[in-house]
Amino acid sequence: MFVRKKRRAPARRPKAKKPKGHVPRPHLPRRLEQRHLDLIGLFLIAVGAGTIALIFLQPQQLRVPAWVAYAAASTFPLAGVVLIAGALGATRLVRWLGTLLVAGLLVPGLWTTFGPGPRDCSVYFGNIGAEASDWICRAGFGIGSIIGLAALVLLIRHAIASTVRG
Repeated sequence: MFVRKKRRAPARRPKAKKPKGHVPRPHLPRRLEQRHLDLIGLFLIAVGAGTIALIFLQPQQLRVPAWVAYAAASTFPLAGVVLIAGALGATRLVRWLGTLLVAGLLVPGLWTTFGPGPRDCSVYFGNIGAEASDWICRAGFGIGSIIGLAALVLLIRHAIASTVRG
């Protein structure tokens, strides 16, 4: 009969204390991380280029001005560039491109809030939904836009501070 010998577990070392405010980040092995971020970045660039091409080829299908659609669609390739630049270690560039990315994501919400004409929106709570009035639609997108603008201001402050610090 086979008898398994028990091995003694190695003694555990006490965990080193992290400085206050330190946020642990999960890390993949460096080669995996670089390759995957590059592939995801290239995929996002391709999706964005395809979307921009469709906007150009069929502008009659748009229910928004073309500049709003281009701003929203351009965030996909920009996100791909941010991922690739981050994987390459270009942190200063990533901060500014990320700020630009958030600005591009704000455009559709701001246009929905302040743009001309009535808005058609639906409101859903779980599986229950209903058509919303114009002012509810604008208010909902307005609240989201205020939150997004606050995030944009914080990103700009952080990017400026990190650029000044070097």
